[in-house]
Amino acid sequence: MDASPATQYATDANLRARQALWEISPREPPFALFPWVLDLADIHDGDRVLEVGCGNGGYLALVEAVGLDASVGMVRVAHQRARGPVMCGDAEQLPFRDASFDAVLAPHMLYHVDDRRAAILELRRVSKLDGRCVVVTNSARCHRELVDLIEGVVGHGWRLRRPAVRFSLENGEEQLRAGFGRVERVDAPFGVVSVRDATALGDYVASMGDHYETEVAQWTTWDAVVTECRHRAAEVIATRGSFEISARVGAFVCTSEDRREI
Repeated sequence: MDASPATQYATDANLRARQALWEISPREPPFALFPWVLDLADIHDGDRVLEVGCGNGGYLALVEAVGLDASVGMVRVAHQRARGPVMCGDAEQLPFRDASFDAVLAPHMLYHVDDRRAAILELRRVSKLDGRCVVVTNSARCHRELVDLIEGVVGHGWRLRRPAVRFSLENGEEQLRAGFGRVERVDAPFGVVSVRDATALGDYVASMGDHYETEVAQWTTWDAVVTECRHRAAEVIATRGSFEISARVGAFVCTSEDRREI
């Protein structure tokens, strides 16, 4: 079950708005997340690969894998990019047999799941004993400058409660040990993203509206928040050349070694 509002991922429009900001904004040092994750997965010719929470198919365009997502809209887009089958399904009840896959990817998705323990047990169940599961997430401090901008615009002591804090680099290992005997945290290189397009940053903030518009309604509208964030970012860009956002991301490499019986 997805903990996000139903409207958030009905199509890939909101996800694309967020992806677009990172795609057009230079990062220092340069870093390509998808190849880095696939390298951690250590995929070999002939391996059966599953991606749970495949979104609009960024990984599926790079590796032959089965893709699964809870959103029909996402699956439709991912199908156009994928090199393997894509289907709708629930991360808490994966429609696959035990030990079906040599490698399982779960990128930036566990914090969307209500019953993460159930999803983690399912990730382990479909992984082969000698396979590995790579779970990707952010640090709770990731994109702190953007969070500060939004909170400053809303004011009144309001705090942006991001879904990612439910399963982050700081608390993910303990949760994953409910299913996996060995969990290794691997941090990607720290980076700074230089945003030079205030409109794209505004589009990113707009994509988050269905999470927070009800919370801020007593003071303002989310459209007004978006407009002011765009304005303030444009002022910073005009003065400093860019609005800088720190990027802290990583992964947990999980195996069934010494796995617990349930």
